[in-house]
Amino acid sequence: MITVNLIYPEQSDIPFKAIIFPDGQPHIKMDTMAAQAVPPATPLRILARLANASDLLMVLFVKNTLDYLEFQHVELHISYLLAARMDRVMLDGEPFSLKVIAQILNGGRFAKVRIFDPHSEVSTALIDRSYAVSNHAFVAAALAEYRQENVCLVSPDAGALKKIHKLAAYLGATEVVECMKERDLRTGALTNFKTMAENLEGRTCVIVDDICDGGGTFAGTASMLKTKGAWKVALVVSHGIFSRGPVIEGVDRIYTTDSYRLVEGVTTFPVGDYL
Repeated sequence: MITVNLIYPEQSDIPFKAIIFPDGQPHIKMDTMAAQAVPPATPLRILARLANASDLLMVLFVKNTLDYLEFQHVELHISYLLAARMDRVMLDGEPFSLKVIAQILNGGRFAKVRIFDPHSEVSTALIDRSYAVSNHAFVAAALAEYRQENVCLVSPDAGALKKIHKLAAYLGATEVVECMKERDLRTGALTNFKTMAENLEGRTCVIVDDICDGGGTFAGTASMLKTKGAWKVALVVSHGIFSRGPVIEGVDRIYTTDSYRLVEGVTTFPVGDYL
């Protein structure tokens, strides 16, 4: 499949030049000679991270350009989906942000949309012809160095539980440590971290989740796990935002992908290997 790579332009099969006009508008100029050398019936994908509104607009500009060039099968492969966490109206007076993003993407009429580890099933329910790509292969790669250790998978909260049980089945893991916390939706404050596991003495606890933003959930969970005797705590997250930096108290090692950005100081896997 031919790729227009908006994440790493130097790897794009069809060269292009991305431009930002003085008023902030993104723009793109594709190499028409290279594009016209590709038969229009050739399946083509746009590989993109939707980390902000400008990224979203650029994807639609690329799709429009490819439509004018008469490509017949254009897919969108999304490494990070903007607003994926806003998958419902959280509080009165707030938007259903993911629904808005989905409506915009649906206007692009892509042949298929693949999304790497979306936050919930709401994403694929709202976006036409969309499919979730699990984080299973990525997590397996991250865990490769722990083969000789006594590892247990950790679900940091109820929201991650369904996914982590599917992951455990894929990995052949027999144990999942289920954790809980309380969050104040108005302030974001996290409290009351707990788990039913009584003794984690000597265990390497691997917390797995889709997104790390500020890291508060994982710091609180790691601290609690170590009070239960955990020898080491690792964190594996598909999308590393790390808005407070890539160091999380109590977490000994962090693994992520470059789905949102390339992160220094963290073991980072190329998301293109999994999309």
